Amino acid sequence: MSENDRNNLSKSIPFQQRRAKSADEFALQILNDENLKKKTLLNGSHEIIQEYNDDYICAPLPRTNNRPSARTCWRSRPVFAPSPKCNFGPKGTLKKIQNNDQLIVIQDPSTQRLHWISTPNHILIIRKPGPTTLKEFQTLIGKLLRRHLNVYIESSDQEYLSVDNNSDLKKYAEQFIVFDQGDLPKIDLIICLGGDGTLLHASSIFQKSCPPILSFSMGSLGFLTPFDFKSHEKILNEVLAGNVAVLLRSRLSCTINKKTSDNTSTPTTPDISSRTNDTIKLDHEDNKTCLVLNEVVIDRGPNSYLSNLDLFINDRFITKVQGDGLIISTPTGSTAYAMAAGASMVHPNVPSMVICPICPHSLSFRPIVVPAGIELVVKVSEDTRLSAWLSVDGRNRLELNQEDSIKITTSVYPIPSICRFDQLGDWFESLADILHWNLRKPQSSFDIDEENQSNEKSDSQEDENKNSSLSETDDLSKQLAL
Repeated sequence: MSENDRNNLSKSIPFQQRRAKSADEFALQILNDENLKKKTLLNGSHEIIQEYNDDYICAPLPRTNNRPSARTCWRSRPVFAPSPKCNFGPKGTLKKIQNNDQLIVIQDPSTQRLHWISTPNHILIIRKPGPTTLKEFQTLIGKLLRRHLNVYIESSDQEYLSVDNNSDLKKYAEQFIVFDQGDLPKIDLIICLGGDGTLLHASSIFQKSCPPILSFSMGSLGFLTPFDFKSHEKILNEVLAGNVAVLLRSRLSCTINKKTSDNTSTPTTPDISSRTNDTIKLDHEDNKTCLVLNEVVIDRGPNSYLSNLDLFINDRFITKVQGDGLIISTPTGSTAYAMAAGASMVHPNVPSMVICPICPHSLSFRPIVVPAGIELVVKVSEDTRLSAWLSVDGRNRLELNQEDSIKITTSVYPIPSICRFDQLGDWFESLADILHWNLRKPQSSFDIDEENQSNEKSDSQEDENKNSSLSETDDLSKQLAL
């Protein structure tokens, strides 16, 4: 099936009615086949079923040995959530596609654990720049090389490692490699030494499928980095053996459409792999998208006027944003800039996006949480006074002029973050220890209050008795003196 046929088929169906359906084996037994009209389109081993009565397209992945194969799927809006039961009462159910063998039941996030298909051999180490992580960086490299693993480092860290002065580097020189973009498919595991910014940098490097990330907290905050480097050897043994809990942190797919002189939009991609805050240089021939782990921010930048933005959801105009700007956040980013702007904190397993205004010029414009499968478009209004500015994950900035737009949706490539305990325990521990969530002196009970009151009464009574006895003693001494 050609790309044009896909596009034509996609346009023939209303956007807001396209969605993926879950399946239930029992429900398929009571499905009424007479009301189901389907059209099968073959694309290699992919089978896409169009159901006219329900107006949706589902493109399930094929199965191999009762496991879904790792082939590319035409489903572009995933939902990481438990597969719900589809039977409602004795007779109610959802209409579904028939080929149950090709359906994927989405796994409960609380049961997601890392499994290695084969032994991991290629390890990429990304560290926080500066001398604070240098000692641990050198220690980790030596231990990984002695395990006969191939160790990759960034080119900026090469100057801190001297082959002449390091016996491990000299002995295992062939296993010590400087990382470049051509090594992306080889990496089996990423180890981050630093804070949340180091994890964001790792996400920016892998703009498609990302290997599992093991994060050691060595930065300023460390909300996303749960592990302590003191126990790194034990942790490495557990991770390399597999069967550790993994949290899939969803990312946003962001595509910028710049209006050209002939009133057409040209897709372009911001370069977020750099650690600097320089202005983004555009390449109008680049038709890719960038993946964002925390948030996409459109604000007024250095301008003194309000931002004037139009917000669309699934091709429907929702509202006009007038204020300092707008934050489109992932659940992971809901504890970052969005939280500071007043949005609710959302657990990373919740399939959603957070829409949060920045200082809106309206008392009723509150942050909202929307489903992960929708498509957002933020457009700079035609009647705006000045330009707006875009930043992704706090990196770099791009100026947006009138009628420039940004298309945002959930990516199919999450960040598999290795958990210290489990998906829930790590998050709530970070809320308590890092953000001091709901930290308050506990209120005393009624029994303790009554006990304190009785103690106070007894103390006051004793003081009165002492005072009365002292006064009597003084009177007696005065009489004896006379």
